[in-house]
Amino acid sequence: MQSVFYRNLIILLLCLVSGIVDVIGYLQLGHVFTANMTGNIIIMGMALGHLHTVSLVRSGAAFIGFIIGNAAAALFLGRSHPGSVWSPRLTAIISIQLVFFLVFAWLSSTPLVPAMEYVLIILLSFTMGMQTTMARKLAVAGISTTVLTNNLASVIEDLVAHVRQWFGQSAERPRWLKADTLLRLAAVIIYGSGAVIATLMEQSHTLLGIWIPIIIMIIILVIAVTRFRVSAAKL
Repeated sequence: MQSVFYRNLIILLLCLVSGIVDVIGYLQLGHVFTANMTGNIIIMGMALGHLHTVSLVRSGAAFIGFIIGNAAAALFLGRSHPGSVWSPRLTAIISIQLVFFLVFAWLSSTPLVPAMEYVLIILLSFTMGMQTTMARKLAVAGISTTVLTNNLASVIEDLVAHVRQWFGQSAERPRWLKADTLLRLAAVIIYGSGAVIATLMEQSHTLLGIWIPIIIMIIILVIAVTRFRVSAAKL
């Protein structure tokens, strides 16, 4: 049970990272999303409609970086192992994310020129693509950590089912919401909280907000290394 708790905690912390990273990209890197590709597709569509080349290239760079991150993580992680809470390869993905965030922090400390902005966009989107694939492999309550629309819809559907069951004819009326529903709701709230934190941070400390995800990733890495003991045979 403890391993499941820590796995779920990691998923929620990754949602916080995504909310922060998306705001950093949107406010400081030319109004692009580096985690939420739905928003990027909309931006690309609007850019095409208005023939706005810069917006199209920026959002396109994020989109391509994200896809490459997806593919790289999928190749590295391989197939899922039913019944396995965690894998050493997931810990490796966390380590790679941390390295990429540190590189982003180092590069963003220098004066930004257009070419460097594209490098930063690709760095963040690649990292978020890897994170999305990792979260999908974990398959925790359907939470992707980067796309919260499905999570929100699932929460509403679960709430409606809960209310119907409560007012139905069943003799056993549930007192509490299911654990998966609470996890999905927490994911939405935490993602939004990350956006608030990053917005406040970026108003006074441009691009220094990346240090919050760095600290969070260090915490996640410590949890992964100290709390999970998985046989190398499951690699």
